[in-house]
This record gives sequence, C-alpha cells and structure tokens, in this order.
Amino acid sequence: MNYLGTDPREGAVLVASSDVTSNTGSITLTGIFESETMYFINIMDFRPNNDQRSLQYRWLDGSDNAISITNYHEGGRYGYSGGAGSTGGVYAADRTDGYAYILNGGGNAGDEAGHAEMWCVPNTTQEKMAYHSGHYHTGTDEDYFTEFGTGTRLNTSATVAEGIEFRASAFNINNISIRVYKLGTKVNPLRSLKRRHTDNWVDSNYIGGAVKGQGWAKIAQATAADGDSAIQFNDCFTDNYKRYVITATDCRPSTNDQHLLTQWVDGTAPETSTYYSTTFHADHSGSTATGISDDETHGLVMGNVGTDASEAGHAIMWCTPRSTNTPKFLNYRSIQHMGSAIRYVNGSNAYNDATAFTGIKFYFASGNMESGTIKIYGVND
Repeated sequence: MNYLGTDPREGAVLVASSDVTSNTGSITLTGIFESETMYFINIMDFRPNNDQRSLQYRWLDGSDNAISITNYHEGGRYGYSGGAGSTGGVYAADRTDGYAYILNGGGNAGDEAGHAEMWCVPNTTQEKMAYHSGHYHTGTDEDYFTEFGTGTRLNTSATVAEGIEFRASAFNINNISIRVYKLGTKVNPLRSLKRRHTDNWVDSNYIGGAVKGQGWAKIAQATAADGDSAIQFNDCFTDNYKRYVITATDCRPSTNDQHLLTQWVDGTAPETSTYYSTTFHADHSGSTATGISDDETHGLVMGNVGTDASEAGHAIMWCTPRSTNTPKFLNYRSIQHMGSAIRYVNGSNAYNDATAFTGIKFYFASGNMESGTIKIYGVND
C-alpha cells in the first residue's frame, strides 16, 4: 500500500478549507485544531485587493478570540529575482500589530499571486510555533520573492489555539485558496481495510486516510533508464485537481555535477522562456548560500548532482499548473549528494504565464539521466 504513515489508516486528513474569489476582509477557520498533533496548511493563489500587501495570520482560542495581540516573533531568510535586480538575506521581526506575517508585499494584479505552506502544532499549552515558507510575485518590476524557512512563534500564552484567522495587512483579500490537514489521524479504524464501502475504501494509489475523496491520488509515474534524455509528461494535469504534488527520487545524471531542471508542457511542447528561480541551500559542512536566476529557459529543482553510485537527489514539489489567473509557481524542497557534500535546497520557480499547462518535463542540464523516478499526485480536496 502506498500510504504515508506507519498504519495504513493514518495520513493527512482535510479538516478545513476556504476559497475566496472576491473581496473579503478576513478568513476565520474555527474549532479545527483538536489535539497536540501537527497540522499542515497549504495556501494557494493569494492576491490582496491593494498592491504590496502581506498575508497575515493569528491564532484563535476556543471562543474564536485572538490569543495574543502583540507577541509574534519571526525570522528567516529571503531571496528575490526579477527586473529590479536579485538579492537575498536574513530578516527578523517582532510583530506589534497582533499578527504574524507569511507573504510580505504581494501584488494585486491579475498576473500576480502568492503561495505558502505552514507546519504547526497550535493546540498546545506550550509556545505556539510554526514553520512556513512562501513564494510570490511582488508586483514590482517583475520581481519574484521567496521566503525560505520562516519561523514564527507566539510566546507568553498557555492557551491552546483552536482556530486561525487570515487577513491581508488591514486590507481585503481578493483571491485565496486554503486547505488545512491534520497529520497522523486514523480514519474509521473499526472498518475492515479489506472491504470496500461507498464512503470508506483502500486503494494502492492513495496516500492519506482511507476515505474516498481524501489523500493524494497517484496519476502518473515514470522511471528513467540509462540513456534517457528526459522524463516528460504531456497530459498528466487536468481540471480534476487544483493542487498537485510531485516527487522525484534517486535522480542521477550521466555527466557529473549537473542541475536537475524542469519546464512546463503545453500539449507536447515544453515552454522554454521565461523562468525566474530563487533558492536557499545549506550543506552539511555548515556553508549556506542564496541562489538567484532570471530570464532562464527552465526552472531548477536540484543542483550539482553527482554520478557515483552513492550520489543521487530527491525532491518534493507543490504546484497549481491548471490555474489560469496567476503565474505558475513550482515550490520545492530537495536534498542531494554531491561529491563530499550533502545539500538541502529550499526553492521556488516562477513562470509568468496564465496558461493552463497539461504536463511537465524533467532533465539534467547536460548529458542524460542515469536514473530517476518521477511520481505525480493529484491532491483531493
């Protein structure tokens, strides 16, 4: 069974969702955090109704009131690429307006949007901590901004959080899609996993709870053999799913020290311009760096992968390739063995086009693919 979790009845269960397509002051999701467990929050297609506005959030107690009005502390790294230049750095802030910040300065035009993900344990009497990263179009000189590994904490309160509120820094939200998943939840444990029911089933192509309509449905898979120049899917993305997850495992080039690259596919033709990439990487030796690239013919997923049998790269990616009202972001985490170094990469690729793409291509910058398996999952909402 292709389940995520030690028990096939455990996985990520959808506990709340919200889709906004017109001006809304704030989004409040109440009574969703029920125990001391981890939650994953996926945010797609955020656009404020005023330019250069940030997506903010705050924790709510069991009465739907804000737990604290001042004590949000955060820090992380950032990078951006685009017409105004390219740079990266670190930042830290003590927020005094009662909200934590996820996406700082998103644009409001039709071709601008932001995406983010959060990992958190809000229902605890200890400090409320969240790890999140975001990727968005700022609306300034075609800049694409990436927040790497931002951490936020709310201290001074032993009150458990049962809800969360989102807003666009005192202005309205024009567009956003939010999904909240509870991790490690057993679904209908008293029912036999060997029997099928109309509302409770097991399928080898699902990752998540054993409930039909939830989890990740595997829709495509391909493995490269020595000598293959690329792995390309032409028709894997359809309107059956809004969100997609892509995994890449055991990727190794035939030529040493190569980047694993990607291109969106429209029909059968890969798109060859214009991609913007921002990455932050850390090696096990302690060295770190921010990487920026503008106006490229491809996006980046892994860097400098080696050819030895002990060297390979792995990655997980989130995307919304069928969206027609925002740039295409491919947000990813990857780890690779490159010679004497083990490298972790947090990054994002932006493609400034509203085309609803049907496929995606993976290939190394030079030479062929010695090995590699790509799997594509549609996320059931």
